[in-house]
Amino acid sequence: MEEKIGIIVGTTLQSLFILTFFYMSIRFFGRMFGNIISAIKGNNSSLEPCHSCSHTISKEAILCPNCGQTFGRANSFSTSILANFFAGVVALAGGIGLLFYLLDLFKDL
Repeated sequence: MEEKIGIIVGTTLQSLFILTFFYMSIRFFGRMFGNIISAIKGNNSSLEPCHSCSHTISKEAILCPNCGQTFGRANSFSTSILANFFAGVVALAGGIGLLFYLLDLFKDL
């Protein structure tokens, strides 16, 4: 009985791990397509208006030189099409690899 419970718990945890990899790949590919759409629309300017004073500042600015409003640093990974593509491929391959590993474990039962 304890062995069956261990198998059920292990399988559930491995399944959640696999689903996490697939979820991550969907997020990376979604971010990649969002960046492609932004590039096509021309929203790839390195400047944006400040949220409080509308002064034009860099997207990577930590604070506005006009009013002092603070901003977080822009993550270049989240705006990179290639980085998101490769991360999505790695996450998808990891999920598929883990899925085949789990199916191989079931074959032995």
